[in-house]
Amino acid sequence: MRRFLLIIALLTLSYAGLFSQSESVVRMKNDVMTLTSDAFLGREIGSEGERGAAREIAKQFKEAEILLLYPEDYGQPFSYIINDTDTLHSQNVVAIIEGWDPSLKHEYIVIGAHYDHLGYMVANINSKDSIQIFRGADDNASGVAVMLELARLAAMQSIDFRRSLIFVAFGGEEVGMSGSWYFTNIGFEQMDKVVFMVNFDMVGRGADRNSVNAYTITRNSQLTGILRDVSDMPMMISPIVAERDYFPSDHRYFSMKGIPAVLFTTGLHNDYHSTRDTPEKLNVRVMEDIVQYSLSLLKTVANMDRAPMKTSTENHLVKQEGGIYMQNEVDKRATYRRGDERTFQEGWVYRYIKYPNSAVEEGVQGRVVVEFTIEKSGEVSNVNIVNSVDERLDAEVLKVVRASPKWKPAIIKGEPVRVKTSIPVEFRLTKDSRIRIRR
Repeated sequence: MRRFLLIIALLTLSYAGLFSQSESVVRMKNDVMTLTSDAFLGREIGSEGERGAAREIAKQFKEAEILLLYPEDYGQPFSYIINDTDTLHSQNVVAIIEGWDPSLKHEYIVIGAHYDHLGYMVANINSKDSIQIFRGADDNASGVAVMLELARLAAMQSIDFRRSLIFVAFGGEEVGMSGSWYFTNIGFEQMDKVVFMVNFDMVGRGADRNSVNAYTITRNSQLTGILRDVSDMPMMISPIVAERDYFPSDHRYFSMKGIPAVLFTTGLHNDYHSTRDTPEKLNVRVMEDIVQYSLSLLKTVANMDRAPMKTSTENHLVKQEGGIYMQNEVDKRATYRRGDERTFQEGWVYRYIKYPNSAVEEGVQGRVVVEFTIEKSGEVSNVNIVNSVDERLDAEVLKVVRASPKWKPAIIKGEPVRVKTSIPVEFRLTKDSRIRIRR
């Protein structure tokens, strides 16, 4: 009889788990459908659609009884200056689950996902104007849905977290990751207390539970070990761990500050930055696997007696292939006219780049990501496209970046060193079909 009762109890727990997972799937589907709906018109930065999406995300936090750090206006406001006459206004949505340990609750783990996308355009089809919405189901309604579900589950299990969890829905990622730049440089005063960062970007196109990737941005044996320990837990997925970066996203500004960070993604695909990125193509079951894995990861890091080592300390003086360092591994970063990659992007690339007429006529647009090396002399070399959109756009980016003026080289122990970096270059058509390059 005792054995029979034990079997019944185990079956009850199993069915309860399945029911809970089913609820997670339903909630994430609802989140994706809401964010990709006509009401938000593609969530372009500075638009009413983006503001509406921010309000919806804040609503979900509030319904889960998670404290919003900016409850009055549903966001942490910031501005993005395009040029002397054009400024876009956006907001991050920030919420916190406070840790229970008095000695550790003032250390923070940031969990982020950007909620903005590309908006919409008006195309003339058969002599009729038609609104084409860039719904961004995978990029990045999928990441926001995973973040929100993770926040809900963490709130229900808050007693399991010694450190505090900060959930951030970043605005303006599609324009130079402006929301995360603002958060890390201006918006959050306790950045020195942030010990870990998790970013979800494009997590919805996994073919199966073996399709999840985890990028640690830089070499970090401690973080890699933690990820593998979580993978060894019962019923857990095993993400493919890579000690490098994959594409620019909101994790990058945290990593630049030496904060251990991991990017979860199921990867780029042919529907990226197109109107074909729609909700029915998402594999929400894999998203659920990512939620469960990330929940265990957060518990592991939140309850460590000592915070993970800063990446700038652990990875210092670790050369990449060919004697090249990453920008966040040096004593002094390579700079362009007293600025960083964003200054180069705005002051040089967007100033001189041209939108090929043939690409405009065909409606070709998207984000080209270019990688390059800054030599000890400050010269730019090894310019390569790591995310291609179209041969014509790629060629234009290569031409402009290769013509870059000299940078001020990176420094380690007073000596110049070679560093590798990358930037995104956006080619966009406006809603009224006039040309513009997104800045």
